Amino acid sequence: MVQGSLENPVRVKYRYRKNSQVINKHSLENINNCYMIRNIIFAEDDEDDQFYFREVFQEINKNIQLQFVSNGNELMQMLQNFLPDMVFLDLEMPYKNGLECLVELRNNPSLNKLPVIVLSSTVRPVNIQTAYEMGASLFLHKSSTDSDYAESLKKIMSMDWNDPEEIRGKYFGNNQFRSFN
Repeated sequence: MVQGSLENPVRVKYRYRKNSQVINKHSLENINNCYMIRNIIFAEDDEDDQFYFREVFQEINKNIQLQFVSNGNELMQMLQNFLPDMVFLDLEMPYKNGLECLVELRNNPSLNKLPVIVLSSTVRPVNIQTAYEMGASLFLHKSSTDSDYAESLKKIMSMDWNDPEEIRGKYFGNNQFRSFN
C-alpha cells in the first residue's frame, strides 16, 4: 500500500507493477495481472452506486482495496493521509462537487499526476468538456444498464495507467473530447 501525507508523500517511480508475461489486456482473466492498481478511492454519494462499484471490483480483482467517501470534503480529507493509485470521482456530490475536487487535485503538486476518472450520469457535452479541461484523466458516463457500466469499468482497469496523460490524450485533444465506451 502506498501511503503518505500531502506534506510528506510516499511515492515510488512506478506505482503499477507489470507482470512479465505477455497478456491480452482485454480479457477479464488478465486484468488482474496488468499494471496492478492496488488502492482506489471511489467518491460517490449514492450508496447504490457504491455497492455496485464494489460488486464489479470483486469480479475484476478481489485484491484491490476500495475506499469510499460520500462527498468532496471527505475525499480531500482522506487524501491528506492516504495516497491511492486511482480515484473515481462523481461530478455531483454534496459540500464539494467533483469539479471542485478535481481543481484541488490538479493544483496540488503531490496529487496532480493521480489518475482521476470522472463519472456522471450526465451526457451534456459541456460537462464532459469541462471535466477534461479541469484535468480528468477519463470521463465515464454512468450507463443506464449494469452490464454496460461493469464492462466500462473492466475496460478502464485493463488500460495501461503508467501514463495517465497518454490515456487522457486518446479521449481529449485539441480542446475536443470523444466519448469513452
